[in-house]
Amino acid sequence: MPCLHDLLKETCLLHYKEVDLGLERCLALLEKLGNPHLRIPPIFHVAGTNGKGSTLAFIKQILQDNGYLVHRYTSPHLVRFNERIELCGVPASDEVLADTLEEILRINDGAPITTFEVTTCLAFLLFSRTPADFTLLEVGVGGRLDATNVIHTPLVTGITSISLDHQSDLGDTVEAIAFEKAGIIKPGIPVAVAADLAPSVRDVIAHVAQAQNAPVNVAKGIGNSLNLPGEHQRINAGLAVQMIELAGITCRNIEQSLQNVVWRGRLQRLMLAQGEIWLDGAHNEAGAKALAHSLQQLDTRPWMFFIHIKARKDAASMLKHFASVASSFYFVGFPIEGGESVPPSELVQLSAELGICASILLTMDDMFDIIQRTDGPMVASGSLFFVGSILETLN
Repeated sequence: MPCLHDLLKETCLLHYKEVDLGLERCLALLEKLGNPHLRIPPIFHVAGTNGKGSTLAFIKQILQDNGYLVHRYTSPHLVRFNERIELCGVPASDEVLADTLEEILRINDGAPITTFEVTTCLAFLLFSRTPADFTLLEVGVGGRLDATNVIHTPLVTGITSISLDHQSDLGDTVEAIAFEKAGIIKPGIPVAVAADLAPSVRDVIAHVAQAQNAPVNVAKGIGNSLNLPGEHQRINAGLAVQMIELAGITCRNIEQSLQNVVWRGRLQRLMLAQGEIWLDGAHNEAGAKALAHSLQQLDTRPWMFFIHIKARKDAASMLKHFASVASSFYFVGFPIEGGESVPPSELVQLSAELGICASILLTMDDMFDIIQRTDGPMVASGSLFFVGSILETLN
């Protein structure tokens, strides 16, 4: 059997960029594969800066609790690549992924294509070969030129919260980014938008939708508390419910389903032998702001932060929000799989400007030693890759 890890490494060598937006490469490979994206179960397509995965987690739970079989494609993964592609609610096995990826790489025959584009083709091919009732599809970066946007007629589209992120690829204003996200809107297909969008962002989406003759529906946030803490999750849950209604699917016991949702790495509480810590993958300014607000609701005492931030992120803005509820910062000084990081020495300097005591962690064991010796609320955040590495270590 081919090794999935080796095949993924081979895939990374096909293109020199991690992100290179455009549909041409993906469409070319899909045509060689027989256009499987045109034969997958009816699609819920979601774009946005933050909250895409959570929204799809709510939709998945509601549909599954009502007896439907659901495929799901999300990114990135936390611990195992298999998490990205679920077949009927279950992560695809190493064997299935490796066999299908080997087939795709053979057909691609070395043509330049990004890893995300290959992974998207992999998901579509598997979805086309496995019967199910619905497909849940998360945009990778942007929307208009994202590989997932090769689909033609989704059941419904949804747009979550929009803020500054990936500016080098999407634009320097939230309005420019909103235009890219709105690119998933299809002719005549209803679109649901999150309740917390700024008026200028909502105007951009409305303009794009009008050109596509697509009705826009503003979702209402869920009033009751959820298993997933945070006000932002009530907004995501409301968007999920609105999308299901727009798709014309009648579901029962929705409130109970929303309570059943588990989404790892998003304000996830870990009870360890050496103490308690919360994990959250907030990786941009809006995510950091939402996390700080949620932590204040969970415990009014100052929080100890363990932090890893990927390169090209607005670290200063993120730390500013973390500092509003922090007692101290510990920055990751050891390698985290998933790309380059902001140098921890630079983060220490930013912390000094904020008046927050900061140190550098040399190993993951150092972090767990500190947890064992600390009495007070603690959180690990700054990137999903860091959160995933913690979960992998514990596994």
